[in-house]
Amino acid sequence: MEQKKMNWKEMSIGLCLVAALAWLTFHVLLGSHSVQTLGSTFMRADIRFVCLGFACMFLFVNCEAANIRLLMRTFRKKVPYWRSLSYAFADFYFSAITPSATGGQPMQLYYMVRDGFGAAHSSFSLLATAAAYQMTVLVYGCIMIGTNLTFVMGQGRIIRLLLIFGVLVNGFCSGLILLIILNGLLAEKPMLFMVGGLCRTGIIKNRKRAVQKVEGLIDEYSRGGAYLRQYPLVVVRMFIHGALQLTALYMVPYCACRALGISAAAEQFLALQAILSLAVTAVPLPGSVGASEGGFLALYRTLLGAGQSFSVMLLSRGISFYAMLCVSGLVTAFLQFARRGKAASAV
Repeated sequence: MEQKKMNWKEMSIGLCLVAALAWLTFHVLLGSHSVQTLGSTFMRADIRFVCLGFACMFLFVNCEAANIRLLMRTFRKKVPYWRSLSYAFADFYFSAITPSATGGQPMQLYYMVRDGFGAAHSSFSLLATAAAYQMTVLVYGCIMIGTNLTFVMGQGRIIRLLLIFGVLVNGFCSGLILLIILNGLLAEKPMLFMVGGLCRTGIIKNRKRAVQKVEGLIDEYSRGGAYLRQYPLVVVRMFIHGALQLTALYMVPYCACRALGISAAAEQFLALQAILSLAVTAVPLPGSVGASEGGFLALYRTLLGAGQSFSVMLLSRGISFYAMLCVSGLVTAFLQFARRGKAASAV
């Protein structure tokens, strides 16, 4: 994984892009809704369930932090709790402001190396955490699709296409990661073939640099896979953390629904959010802004009705993305300027 520090100009561009997408999204969506009516609806929201939604998001971030600490401990590196939590918040922030969430891990790596944890161990821990999360999203989503197939097939064409696209992209990425972990040499040929195709189309300009990155990534995953096979219980715990992380994230719309006084079954929200997440994670937009809101309304309309689904969407996205973007931005600003007093210590 390439260690990279994002400068203020790049961060400003990312934030402006998120703001522009959010403005355009809500400008379109708010066209048929009264701002005053929505304001009065939110004023009546039950603060207990709003706080529960924020607690779910805090658990979401904590699960990633737990996986970072867990993996670093296998290298006898002790990452303080609050430091690992700040790395997880930085991942949320930079993933939210960059297309396809590409900025999170490089910035996490930058901060961890800066704090003295070592590039090799930090890089592997972040790669393994991301791989476990990616695979959990796929498995969780596919289980929910299988158990709600009739509902999925009854959705509009755009949702079905997004879902197929999401399953294909996540399935391909997860399958490729598994192949690299199990047999790096076998995975090298198809990956280099893809690089060649992207170079011929002009998407990749520097073939030599791209090949070096691919070979470095294969080497990291291969060595990491061999290392993790020595710690099977660590792998199990990582996937348990991943499932808990997704469950916490998927419960936020349920909390928003209860906050607005709407009764519904929690398992229905888990299923719908798992399907929605699988559909929009592959969309190359910062924070999936636009795709998440539109997909939410399309999926939840049958469960809640058009009017209620819009209010729930606003409150849910406000908690799980926009408010968390502000919180993670503040934590990242602290992380940027508050370095650790001493290098990482061995246990």
